[in-house]
Amino acid sequence: MLAAWLERLNLKKKPAGYYAGVHWSPQQLKVAVVQHLAGQWLNPQYYSFAVTGPAQLAQTFRQLAEKLPAHCDCTLVIPPERYMVLQIDKPPVPPEELMLALPWTIKDLVALPDDDLVVDYLDLPLQNQLQSAKVNVVVSSKSWLKELVALFVQNKLKLKGIQPEEWLARNLLPKKSHAVMLVCHQPGQDLSVQIIQNGSLYFSRRLRGFNRLDQFSPDELQQGLFDNLLLELQRSIDFFEGQLKQVPVREIGLWLSGPHQQQIVQLFIQNGFTQVFSVTADALQLRISADDFERYGQALAGAVEPVMAAVEASDEVTP
Repeated sequence: MLAAWLERLNLKKKPAGYYAGVHWSPQQLKVAVVQHLAGQWLNPQYYSFAVTGPAQLAQTFRQLAEKLPAHCDCTLVIPPERYMVLQIDKPPVPPEELMLALPWTIKDLVALPDDDLVVDYLDLPLQNQLQSAKVNVVVSSKSWLKELVALFVQNKLKLKGIQPEEWLARNLLPKKSHAVMLVCHQPGQDLSVQIIQNGSLYFSRRLRGFNRLDQFSPDELQQGLFDNLLLELQRSIDFFEGQLKQVPVREIGLWLSGPHQQQIVQLFIQNGFTQVFSVTADALQLRISADDFERYGQALAGAVEPVMAAVEASDEVTP
């Protein structure tokens, strides 16, 4: 009774700065929880829940609610099979009308019914002056997301945002003034290629034909697949530097599933790409094992998103 009275008077100190990334997949829910206090990330914790169907998912969210600290901000991270990213000409409408115009613009490009579209967009920091303005649009199923959001609400979990996997990897890189290419791969998925500068996403594409990259040994990769990969990455670099007239890409960061990432780094170096590094949680000053990072890295990138987004917004308004 006394505790409730003190809380009503705001005399009881609430837990500070807890954030959770909830990474959904069809068979598993992976969760990373971190605390942000005095500008530092503290105390990473990780949870994994098996999911076998809708009934199991409901039970999983009940278990999740028991694990998370009070007043924890959650970010739901959805995998590529549950969304599509499209780069389109930006509709010529006032900014306040853009969200209304986007569904009509992309409805013929997706298989979802018109009334089941939920969209968001990301402005590119640069534009090719010879072309019309472009915008990256992410599209997902409204009905599917409503079911997941309902589970957060039912279990009194504070959902701060919903993010696609590929828009979060930049959270794990230190901010650099030069261009960095980020190459990411998760089992069964197409390869994601991004170019990031000053913490902002400048270029993004997915490469088909590399969805089994984690299943090949370094020796097997050198039987043609690795050469194809280097060719596609070089094409992306040439487009960024040539067509978009940007400064050269100076580094390549690799975030690859499977046990061979360090050997693949060496393959890049042997082929003339000398500034190549493995993506870790070091930029957040979090020391976690390689196994935990491989398993929970996407959830961790989601967990830190609210703070990173707030910092980015603050930088945009600071003269």
